[in-house]
Amino acid sequence: MSNALPRPVRAVVIGFPNVGKSALINRLLNKRVVESARRPGVTRQLRWIRISEQLDLLDAPGVLPSLLKDQEAALKLAICDDIGEAAHDNQRVAAALIDLLKHLQAKTPEAVPGNPLLDRYSLDPAHLTGESYLAALADSRHQGDIERTARQMLNDFRKGILGAIALEMPL
Repeated sequence: MSNALPRPVRAVVIGFPNVGKSALINRLLNKRVVESARRPGVTRQLRWIRISEQLDLLDAPGVLPSLLKDQEAALKLAICDDIGEAAHDNQRVAAALIDLLKHLQAKTPEAVPGNPLLDRYSLDPAHLTGESYLAALADSRHQGDIERTARQMLNDFRKGILGAIALEMPL
């Protein structure tokens, strides 16, 4: 017979960057015990957190597959800021967001309430590609600075300023 004391169950919290792993731990404890922010890369090392006498959770940095073969999935991760800015081109990602919003409005209107681009920027995307919409918006708002316009649009989406938008619908 062993005299070992009962140990807590140990589990790991793992997933893509910026999905709320650290926020979940803080929520479970009702206090801020691990750093958490609305951007990827905040958690940089593994850390055990005692949730209760029966449970320890390992807070882990976000993980991405080393090579995302599905470029549509990679673009959605970039749109949501789950891939660090150094790994993508803001202008390409913003143009992809515009094209995706137009596609979702046409095919799955419940995913995109209203016309968020027209409502926010007073510029109708209906007859423009993502790239041409971004260029037209840059001309009207930021003296043709497409990079600044792309960063603003991505930030507006990420902060929810464009509304509650689902980039994918459940199967």
